[in-house]
Amino acid sequence: MNQLVLIFHLWNARNKARKVAEIEARNLLRGLNPEVLRGGPLSEQKGVFWVAIPENSLSQVSKRLHRLGSTRAVDFAQFVLDDSLPSNCQDLITKNELVRWRKQYHKIVRLHETSKNTILNSSPDRREFMLKLSDGVIQPVRGYRGDGYALSRRGLPPYDARMIVNLVTPPTELAKLLDPFAGVGGVVIEAIENGFQVFSSDIDPFLMHGLEHLGATHCVSDARCLPFGNGTIDAIATEPPYDKSTEKLLEDSLKEMVRVLKIGARLAIFAAAWQADLLRSVGLSIKLVPFLEAKVNRKGTDCFVIAWEKVC
Repeated sequence: MNQLVLIFHLWNARNKARKVAEIEARNLLRGLNPEVLRGGPLSEQKGVFWVAIPENSLSQVSKRLHRLGSTRAVDFAQFVLDDSLPSNCQDLITKNELVRWRKQYHKIVRLHETSKNTILNSSPDRREFMLKLSDGVIQPVRGYRGDGYALSRRGLPPYDARMIVNLVTPPTELAKLLDPFAGVGGVVIEAIENGFQVFSSDIDPFLMHGLEHLGATHCVSDARCLPFGNGTIDAIATEPPYDKSTEKLLEDSLKEMVRVLKIGARLAIFAAAWQADLLRSVGLSIKLVPFLEAKVNRKGTDCFVIAWEKVC
């Protein structure tokens, strides 16, 4: 079967998180036989990676690319016979619209591109969030990101929220996704867009109206004691508080997340770098199987993405 080579271009802020982007893309294209390659066209550029797909799956692949988080654009390399080269061949090569790869010419065709404005306009500091104010009226507040205290939630950028949702997305429709540290709902928004039946939970009752308004089934609860039965959730994606006081909270909440997760399901956490060793250790003690552990820098803050599969 003939294959096409897709060229993925990372957001500049994620150029050093290629491993995360590769696994995200592979999981998003699960069921379409994607194969991550070690090299490909435009290799001289920063922030690119390559995925080979069967040629007959291109239309199905194209329908999923708008959900990518770490990747801003995707091209494919279209083989061009030497006797079919256009007269302005050299101009196209200069513009990276035509490349020579494996001793053959390929036209670079754009399949997908996410507008930077799309990401900016859906960022936490621009979107509206419903809050009950001091006068008792529930109304939208633009740019709410928490109350400023150490344990308050910082909203994930849209591309990072998309990424951790894509890491856990199963190949089933209407799957149940839980975010037990829902905060201002970045993961909730992206999970709903991915077609999940979304359940959100947060210990802060002040966030209730905003999370419900986003479309999740919300509950006010402690992540260490979730109101769900054993093995009832298909996927979990979340970002716990980064504060140093959360060490015991992280240990207990990870065990509780695993309790409610189905066997064979996935769990992804976007965490502070200092939390990585703890999460890794606890995950090992409860027999989670990691499929991703990678550093991500978030505007000068060292962070870590870790994702597991529950196998027993």
